[in-house]
Amino acid sequence: MSDADGARELIRSWLYEPDANREAILEALPDEADDPRALVRSCMLAGHEGREPGVFLGEGFELPHLRERYPDEELSFCVPESYDAAKPTGLLVLLHGGGSDTPRAAARRWMEVHEAGDRFGDVLPGLPCITVAPGNLQLPTHKRWSNPQSDAYVLAVIEEAAFRFNIDPDRVCIAGQSMGGFGAFHIVQTIGDRFASVGCHAGAWYYAFFEGLLGVDFYLMQGAADFVPGERPRFTEAAFARMAHAILSGYHLSHTYAEHDGGHSFTEPPARECFLGFLEHAPNQQRALPAEIATCSHKGAFRLYESPHWWWLSIGRTHYGSVEMDHLEPTEPIASYCTTDFRHYTVRVPAGTVHARNEGGNCLSLQARNIEDLTVWLSREMVDFAQPVRVLVNGEVAFEDTVRPSLRAALQSFDRRRDPGMLFEARIDLTLKPDDWARQTQLWPDEPAPEGGPS
Repeated sequence: MSDADGARELIRSWLYEPDANREAILEALPDEADDPRALVRSCMLAGHEGREPGVFLGEGFELPHLRERYPDEELSFCVPESYDAAKPTGLLVLLHGGGSDTPRAAARRWMEVHEAGDRFGDVLPGLPCITVAPGNLQLPTHKRWSNPQSDAYVLAVIEEAAFRFNIDPDRVCIAGQSMGGFGAFHIVQTIGDRFASVGCHAGAWYYAFFEGLLGVDFYLMQGAADFVPGERPRFTEAAFARMAHAILSGYHLSHTYAEHDGGHSFTEPPARECFLGFLEHAPNQQRALPAEIATCSHKGAFRLYESPHWWWLSIGRTHYGSVEMDHLEPTEPIASYCTTDFRHYTVRVPAGTVHARNEGGNCLSLQARNIEDLTVWLSREMVDFAQPVRVLVNGEVAFEDTVRPSLRAALQSFDRRRDPGMLFEARIDLTLKPDDWARQTQLWPDEPAPEGGPS
């Protein structure tokens, strides 16, 4: 066996064997490679051969490490006649609605043709992309798409689809309806950098770090008559979408807001037509690495979870302190059919934020708040590795040196999202020293002491 073949075997073990000694593998691999990202991509498993167009309902995972993790979950695929395994194609992930007792098989409804119009089996085969509808994880909650477990599951669904079909990693889109809309409001904040477009119809949220949606295409859809007194409760009231639209507009963030005069369900023609607009929009979107990004260490639509990775930044430890976040909630403990109202205000939560910009000329500037350490990921599209890279944190030089691309960094960057389209060749790990906290305090002198931990 040649050294190159041995390296590829080690890389595949690192990528796909859950019990592998990953640190030992990294130590055994050559750190240098002509193109680390290309080498990692070439080692990824692919089972594209023999895949036919058609609709496939209730499929299980085929990748062994995913089948072991999700033995009972099911996926339904729609592969259009236009699919050519020799050409990369887009992928659309559809998240169904329901509640805490909705079965996995509910995902199949997306693929069905139904006279009432709430199915899309007559439309999906004509899209210029493959569609996958995963069944929900059987978690005891009606927010089944709005937590770290569902984030990991959605990423696994994308990985499985890319194993079966030739998927362009920069043309992956996602959309959710109702409970899936809850998930869309969550996902756009936590793993929104994975998608070329995120669509949300009839969703809701309580917490929002919407200022972080730089570079994310968010397509927000809502029925003005979603709430029907005595019939349809205000769990997905238009107030949620309207407030999100107002906040995004306040941050001058590009997004689409489509409000129709219909109600909650796709059985109503205005709702269906609105969603058809997203299905026309999404396959034409292409993800691109933004020069300016913003992220928070804790994000989520209903609870705040650790959310370290975002585009080309990873937040490590955070310092004692809080940040401001948008909050929308019903005025009653339990939302009712007729009497619930909503209020919007900002809350302070224990977390850290980073606003970052690639200034060009091998210079990156970061404004960090409550951050103890972080990682900046680099690619040849961002910097010239032949020249020193300068990183400014809160206006002062935190790093200035040459950075060497490495196979280790490429593998570690893949670990964040298992996303072959967002691999980086090098990393800069920054530790902010205690005197940096003094500078941060001076930037925000009125910071009150936080109470408790993340909710």
